Amino acid sequence: MTDQITLQARTGAAVRLRRGKRLTIVNTHGTQVVDCWALSAADPAEHMSMPHCRNQWYRLTPQPGDLLVTNLRNPILRRASTTR
Repeated sequence: MTDQITLQARTGAAVRLRRGKRLTIVNTHGTQVVDCWALSAADPAEHMSMPHCRNQWYRLTPQPGDLLVTNLRNPILRRASTTR
């Protein structure tokens, strides 16, 4: 069974992911970027950091399989290699 959350525009939700679980974000209206934040459950001051990720990738956008890292350069998410 797949849990699904549908949000109205200009709203948000928090979802706790366990290691190995997958989250899919779909923008069903418009063409604007969808904001996504990832925070460490152990320390919310540690968070996903795109500048730190880009230094690791040597490019601006993640590609399938790329690791996303925190402001402390710890792995926090990985961009899926395939879509379901």
